[in-house]
Amino acid sequence: MISPRPGLSPSVSVSVMSHPDRAEAARRLADSLPELSPAVIPDPDPQGPPSALRAAGAAWAAAPEGAGHHLVLQDDARPAAGFAATLERVLRAHPEAAVSLFVEWGSRTAVLARWAVYTGAGAATVVNPYVPTVALALPAEHARALGRFLATADEDEADDRAVLRFVRRSGLTPLVAVPNPVEHDDRPSLVGNSDHGIRRSACFTPSPAADLSPAVLEPPRFLPFLRWNIGTPVLIDLDHDVPEAHRPLAEVLDAWGLSKDDRSEALRKGVEAGTLSEVVPEPHLTALWHTVVAEGVVLRSRWPEVVDSLRSRADGPTVRAALASLAPGALRCLVDVEALARHEAEVVDLVLAGLEYGAAHGRIPKGWT
Repeated sequence: MISPRPGLSPSVSVSVMSHPDRAEAARRLADSLPELSPAVIPDPDPQGPPSALRAAGAAWAAAPEGAGHHLVLQDDARPAAGFAATLERVLRAHPEAAVSLFVEWGSRTAVLARWAVYTGAGAATVVNPYVPTVALALPAEHARALGRFLATADEDEADDRAVLRFVRRSGLTPLVAVPNPVEHDDRPSLVGNSDHGIRRSACFTPSPAADLSPAVLEPPRFLPFLRWNIGTPVLIDLDHDVPEAHRPLAEVLDAWGLSKDDRSEALRKGVEAGTLSEVVPEPHLTALWHTVVAEGVVLRSRWPEVVDSLRSRADGPTVRAALASLAPGALRCLVDVEALARHEAEVVDLVLAGLEYGAAHGRIPKGWT
């Protein structure tokens, strides 16, 4: 249904994707958003094998004439309080973009979402090889076109990768709103993603953000990234993003003036007072440390004052959520995430220490590639 919001022009329509196995969850989600009057769109082939692509095609095709934007929520989305008002503000700020309202905490885009939180931006560019689709809004004419596009896609293609192909073909800019106003209520996957581990938000806050900046974080060239599936820390060159070009972070940090001995000693000091090393054993602890140290170097090179102010802002809910999400997001398939959650204060302290150490002692040499 079209939901006209006061002051929001144009209006927004909302679909909730639904499979019969999750019909009750879809209805609860729709009922939780009365201001938006979501329509629950059932899987057009409920007897067939579960397919996010098929269900998404129906949900996008349901965008009615007269709507300005169309939002599709998967049935395991969990919107924050005040979601309708937040959605209005986000779409006002980015009316021509494809806006994801959730990004999972271990993805490449999650790195940029956290940096957007640190720098005060209200959105980050999507750099994943897919568009996050747990909660995605498009201009309505593009939504209907996406419905038609997905209807012709290969049935074995992942829906989020098909959406990326469509977005690129259509000239839309894919963004993720920061902080994420949607969390992922991580139930067992219907489409074979159960081995991906727990997929939660990089920067969800359950209450509405006080301010939403219209600024979009412009990605720097270099992106330190801890691969969530294998635990390997690498540097991604976003100007040449192919797996063969990913560099081990240990070698990169050597080149940036941070020796192995110095890094190890800084890590030892960072964990000696706590028990985090019991929850995050080696080699994962060093991999996490190298990642946050490299992030500190990159942040210092692009936004010189940001890291210096983070510790004083770490008790703010959005900043704390971002600081706390890196370790469980990157290590979710390798350590006990629930045990890690019980050590959140130590996780945040270690991430802050790594960012500060990298910013203070590392430098990207001029002309380094």
